[in-house]
Amino acid sequence: MKMGAKILLMTDFSEVAGYATFFAKQIAGKVKGTVEVMHILNTPVDWVKLDREKEKFYPQTLQEISSANVKLHDLVGEFENLGILASSSLVYSYGSEPIFDHVIKAKPDLVVMGSEGRGSKKPFYMGSYAQKMLRNVKIPILIVKDEPIRPEIKKIAFLSTLEKNQKPVLQQVKSFADLMGAQVNLIFINTPYNFYETSESDRRFEEMTDGDSNIFTFLTNAENPENGMMYYAEHYHPDILVLAKSEKTGITKFFTPSLTENLVRAHDFPILSICLE
Repeated sequence: MKMGAKILLMTDFSEVAGYATFFAKQIAGKVKGTVEVMHILNTPVDWVKLDREKEKFYPQTLQEISSANVKLHDLVGEFENLGILASSSLVYSYGSEPIFDHVIKAKPDLVVMGSEGRGSKKPFYMGSYAQKMLRNVKIPILIVKDEPIRPEIKKIAFLSTLEKNQKPVLQQVKSFADLMGAQVNLIFINTPYNFYETSESDRRFEEMTDGDSNIFTFLTNAENPENGMMYYAEHYHPDILVLAKSEKTGITKFFTPSLTENLVRAHDFPILSICLE
């Protein structure tokens, strides 16, 4: 994250989207960034190509458009009242059009969006939009599912395999945390299939952190990364959990979009997904 970053807040105006808005406000305020508030509206026809005189045949859609524009205007006002420069965009979605294309075209530095909590029977936010985003967008994505546990972001945890290619992500996390005034926790989960003896994990922690005493390290033993992460979250309560997703084989297979999706489905802590270069 950098100063002056552009944040794209995707919203459906639901309660959980409101939680995502909290994080967008927190981050934009700290980094002195700008915010684009985007709402995606499903339409029965290709609304962009529809002749203007034919719009009257779809009164419900016209009402939904009007309502969405009012809500977008109000959200933009909330950011502007905090001194944050904001704008809005209403995207019409018809058929199987790739939603993530709109996100890529917006060129944000960070996407913030909501997702239903683990107790909900509803699908991912806006259907499967969050899943599609995780699978197809390399931009950092923060997925929020529940009410924030603190009035400010104060603890950011990075779940890592302690491989060298994840060190740049830790540096990004540290820079982000410094801007937010937050603590960084670096977590490694020892599993039967990815096990390090104490001497090896200590060495890798040292190499990852370069001896930075402001980065707190945690090692958890668990059957799998998901169980280990759940143990950490329940005991240390991070405001944001960071994962570095990768399509590579080997140890990093644990951090593919699939694991991120599983964590988002099963658990309620906010997850920031960063793609490894």
